Amino acid sequence: MSDDSLDATYSEEQAKLARVIEHIRAEQIRSENRLQTHAADRSARAALRDALQPEQATLEASLKQPYFGRMDYVRTDDNRHLGSQEHVVYIGAHHIDNTNVYSWTAPVARMWYTEDSGYEAPSGYIAVRLDLKRFLRIRDEEVVEINDRYRRVLPARTKVSELHLAEILDATGGDDDRLKVIIETIEPHQYAAIANQDDRTLIVQGSAGSGKSEIGLHRIAYLLSPFNDIEERNRPDPETTLFVGPSQSFLEYAGDVLPTLGVRQAVRQVTFAEWRRDHRTFRVRIGSGIWNELLNRGRLRRFDENIERFKSSLAMADALDRWVRRLMAKVRRDCRTLSTHIRLGPEVRVELRQDQIRSALNTSLSAAPVGNRLNERRQAFIRSIVDMILASTNAGRRLPPEEAARQRRATTRTVSEWCDESWPRFDARREYVALLRDSELLLAVAQGTLSEKDVQVLAESTGRVLSAGFQDSDESALTYLDHLFNGTIERRYRHIVVDEAQDISPIEFKLLSLASINNSFTILGDTAQRLTPYRGIHRWRSLDRILGRSDITVQHARTSYRSNKHITRFNNRILRLFESTLPAPIPFDREGSRVEYHHHENIHAMQRRVVEDIGRIRSEPKMSDARIALLARDTRNLKMLENYCKVLGRDDVLRIGQDHYVNSRTVLARIPDVRGLEYDAVIVLGVNEAFANTLFNQKLLYQATTRARHYLAIHWSGKISPILSSISDRGVRKVDRRRR
Repeated sequence: MSDDSLDATYSEEQAKLARVIEHIRAEQIRSENRLQTHAADRSARAALRDALQPEQATLEASLKQPYFGRMDYVRTDDNRHLGSQEHVVYIGAHHIDNTNVYSWTAPVARMWYTEDSGYEAPSGYIAVRLDLKRFLRIRDEEVVEINDRYRRVLPARTKVSELHLAEILDATGGDDDRLKVIIETIEPHQYAAIANQDDRTLIVQGSAGSGKSEIGLHRIAYLLSPFNDIEERNRPDPETTLFVGPSQSFLEYAGDVLPTLGVRQAVRQVTFAEWRRDHRTFRVRIGSGIWNELLNRGRLRRFDENIERFKSSLAMADALDRWVRRLMAKVRRDCRTLSTHIRLGPEVRVELRQDQIRSALNTSLSAAPVGNRLNERRQAFIRSIVDMILASTNAGRRLPPEEAARQRRATTRTVSEWCDESWPRFDARREYVALLRDSELLLAVAQGTLSEKDVQVLAESTGRVLSAGFQDSDESALTYLDHLFNGTIERRYRHIVVDEAQDISPIEFKLLSLASINNSFTILGDTAQRLTPYRGIHRWRSLDRILGRSDITVQHARTSYRSNKHITRFNNRILRLFESTLPAPIPFDREGSRVEYHHHENIHAMQRRVVEDIGRIRSEPKMSDARIALLARDTRNLKMLENYCKVLGRDDVLRIGQDHYVNSRTVLARIPDVRGLEYDAVIVLGVNEAFANTLFNQKLLYQATTRARHYLAIHWSGKISPILSSISDRGVRKVDRRRR
């Protein structure tokens, strides 16, 4: 393109941008005038303001970046259209009426992201000849960059798009330290997952840094968008959509994505632990013995891995189902022997007929609610008996409302005590412990999924539960049993997105499925990053039975966009220590610094050097605003470094979870606490001989090193970790600090 032609193109695009911005500002004024004109009284004004708020927020967001792409095409689906005027459309985050600016979720936008030469419109499929795709960068209401690619001349994925993506990936720090909105750089395979309408349950097996989280959040925005071609009856809404994230830190990191994409009404974003806690009727003390043993020793010694895995399995859910059905059958038998005499007071006794008791019992056990819900059914049984008693004792009398309410409360208490003889209120904690302690009963309900030895071990370990507390492997089984007794989980969600799903156990997916109306899920994870040996998902296909679907689709995302190619290759060497079946991540072709090994004389020298390196990293080109993470396997190393920073007065180094840590450019964290997060620079401390060569530690180190985007350094004092000794150090920059 000649200079004159380029100048003309810029002038054309700047004129278009000016018209769009003028239109947006006019719409803002019109929206404000509606508020002033049509809301005379205060309540009407507040209601109108609430109604207009999403529209105003969208207009404000559109001003900053009205669009990022342009497409020119001619329709070829009908001979009458050949040679007709070329269509020009612009693609942006939001739809802007009367400007030819379409939302990235619109059907026509499919051609921007894919190889398709057409799109599905309300009138049917429209075939086109696509002539131009143009990247447009807009800053401060000015077109600052134009990059063209022509479908007829160049392939769809050109060096232009790669350079555009690489430039975004190279950025560090800046004003936005949140998860990025990626609508400008969505790759074809990512768009295929985001815009997938054919598969009710979609699983994305994605390598570290492949953009799984972005896919999940953008998929929510796509499904909720009014501009896509999903039928209204099949489209979820914000109230029936749930996003389950790996940690509170991650949710804070990703919290701005959906509003930026135009989802103004809040979608619930929650950790699984928080969601589970909200669906339980009791508080429970959970010990951290298993987790601490893994972190300190790198393996389980005091706990039996098979037993702990069983507690988190679908087999445990099945065993609990059978156990509760047995309880229901026992209740039915025992209640038939209930006394027909109920004493309401010293001189008041009511006698019921056996057929009345049996009728109330059959009705409460066979009618709604759906599911076991033994405690809820018990209340229905008690209400039926109370109604019978009050009908007989108050025959022909009308009591004042207060007296009638008092009499009902007193009678309900009496009938509840009478019912307790054969139908007590079931407590999930007590019944769970009783089941695990009863070896014969557990063998029966487990139906071959546990051996006699396993059952004996379970019975012995459960003896310590009431004094030492439950373990985290018990928590979801307790929640499921609580649901069976009390119906704590209601079906309310039309779509559920689960991120870092490899750490969600089968029984936990069972709990989530109970909250789903239609078992519509987007499941994002990487089985290679599953940390705990006793929980999580080993094979995605095992979800077929859990979710009750045989049409589950698994898509793979292998390209790692997060780390530079040197860091990704290093990470792959760690991955191969414990995972040989999954394909290794493919590094995006992006240069950067090589991984560094730093060996120190002692732990104090290591701490001193790490703090000094924070300044060194920030002095590197483009790294002045870098977000830096200092990671350690255990609390001891982390606490020592935290105290050292306090002595130095470094109040800018904050531990994850502390107040205002989100705004800090340098954070301290245990490795498991940064799941799903990424940092410009990562420093891993204490990777010495205590970091033993176990499966858990290999995965832990892999999780730490895959958080780094541009810089990765590993520090230790004493002997090097056998994990590092067992992998090739090709391409690693070694620095021996002991001689200095």
